[in-house]
Amino acid sequence: MSDDKPWSEKTARDVMLTDVVTCSYAAPLSEVERLLVENRISGMPVVDEAGHVVGVVSVKDLIERYAEDPDARPRRGHGYYHLSLEDMDDEDFEAFSLPEEGEETAETLMTAEIFAVGADSSLPEVAAAMTGNRVHRLLVQDGNKFVGIVTTLEVLGAVAAG
Repeated sequence: MSDDKPWSEKTARDVMLTDVVTCSYAAPLSEVERLLVENRISGMPVVDEAGHVVGVVSVKDLIERYAEDPDARPRRGHGYYHLSLEDMDDEDFEAFSLPEEGEETAETLMTAEIFAVGADSSLPEVAAAMTGNRVHRLLVQDGNKFVGIVTTLEVLGAVAAG
């Protein structure tokens, strides 16, 4: 896409992120939190078994949930986010346990309302959709398929670049 276009002529397709981090609707909140922290993102789409987007979960959702019920926050030990599979031996895998069945999942926390724009929507249209819906991220659709995500940072980056 051309970078010499003024921001007002750019489209969602011009600035969208295509390498989108998602989580399963069945992911425990500890996994949701880990994905957000490790990828340094404030939210992500939630997908079903077929990979269809069924909602969005954000750091704000986690904060509100944990503020409402501090005991809902998963407990973890030192180094929880830094253990890689290469560092684990067979005994670690045997000792590995899934979160308690009572732990909530992304599905219980996600916002099922999905805000999206067409890939050919202009950045002014994207900005209007964000402000109108009071959201910081919009999924980008090409036909019936989600092809990316646009956040306020991409919109601001395009405006700053001219």
